[in-house]
Amino acid sequence: MRVFLKKARARTPFSILDPVRVEPLELAYLKAAAEETGAAANIIDDLFGLREPKVIPDVLVITGYNTAESKILEEAETYKTRFPKVKIIVGGTHAERNSRDFHSPYVDFVVHSSDLQVFMDILGFVDGRLEELKSSGFDMQMAGEWIIGISRPVTVKPLIKPDRSLTEAVIGKTRYLDKRRVALVKGRTGCPYKCDFCYCRLLNDGKHIAGDFGDILDESLELDAEYIWVVDDVFLASRKDALDFIDAAEGRCRRVNLIAYLRADFILKNRDLLEKLKVCGLGEVIVGFEATSNAELDEYNKQTDALDYPEVIRILREAEIDLTALFMVSPDYRISDFRKLSGFLRDNQIDTYTISILTPIKGTDGYEEMKEKLLTDNPERFDFLHLVTKPRLPAPIFYMMFVWLHLGLLRSKRIRSFIGQILKRKKITRQPDRPETNWKEYS
Repeated sequence: MRVFLKKARARTPFSILDPVRVEPLELAYLKAAAEETGAAANIIDDLFGLREPKVIPDVLVITGYNTAESKILEEAETYKTRFPKVKIIVGGTHAERNSRDFHSPYVDFVVHSSDLQVFMDILGFVDGRLEELKSSGFDMQMAGEWIIGISRPVTVKPLIKPDRSLTEAVIGKTRYLDKRRVALVKGRTGCPYKCDFCYCRLLNDGKHIAGDFGDILDESLELDAEYIWVVDDVFLASRKDALDFIDAAEGRCRRVNLIAYLRADFILKNRDLLEKLKVCGLGEVIVGFEATSNAELDEYNKQTDALDYPEVIRILREAEIDLTALFMVSPDYRISDFRKLSGFLRDNQIDTYTISILTPIKGTDGYEEMKEKLLTDNPERFDFLHLVTKPRLPAPIFYMMFVWLHLGLLRSKRIRSFIGQILKRKKITRQPDRPETNWKEYS
């Protein structure tokens, strides 16, 4: 059986520069799971030039983020029209919380569980090795009617490891700003925190499974990458986590360069461990500060104190750990609020940051509460860079202030280095950075 695994991507205003370009790790897991069943699987991703082999697949799997919802449905229609016998499976984090939005005549299965066994069972059913499927963890279309499957959260640490031939194929084209050859590794399932604005906390039915730091390091050390980005929603959630990671790192003869998410309150409470964490490989942290006032943070149920943020930034700088700071601006912002955030960035010498527009995401309670106030239902506008609810300021002024905040990034040596790399590469190649991949070698 031939399985195509495709990543659907929607373009954003940042697509011109692509400051972050990383492998579709979820497809690497699916490839490993498909091949575990005996299927031949190919990953397709236009971003990296991973094209379709010139064969007709038996199964097409399409994944994508919330912004790619329409593209996923378009891809399903295109394939089903060309190849009516192909079974179309839709999955991914967006489908997990919004499975009914993919109940299209061109889709056969919508997977809403992170359990890879669900996917493997579907492949077994399609291939005729399973006579029936228990409707658990997926919805299925039969004779034009949709059968709704019950919830099926992951309850134990997954045993299947991702197929790393994908990493080998694309590592030369990956980046995190100025850092090149970046591979992704995942340890946790779900998140132990409950921030109201966050979509990730709802995945896996809100159930959290901790990762194993030894496994994370072993997997990282096997990769031919300069940097490892641990994409868990939070890398270290407690002092015990930090000590366990240090023990695991010290028990291995080599170090890795890690990029990972940490919370501000963790950094503050465990400041005495930061230098040790740096020695053990933690070179860059991504911290969701979100806002500079406690009133806003209380609305988000963030459970951090904005008054601590300058000290957190100082601690990281002292430990020589790079920081990417994450902030959000609310549609209710006045000009004074934008100026306050700009002043905070300048006063604390934060030179690498992202700013998002607070956006209700489909599949969350906030989305349902705001549904009647939404200005659009176009999924591509829900990219955290567009207003989807009416702002307090006139929209042109809001966007002008939003862009003005980003202009501060031009002061950053890292950002200037990244832009210089992009311009140099484009000058040298003069070719689109999406060459064909030799699928004979890859598959």
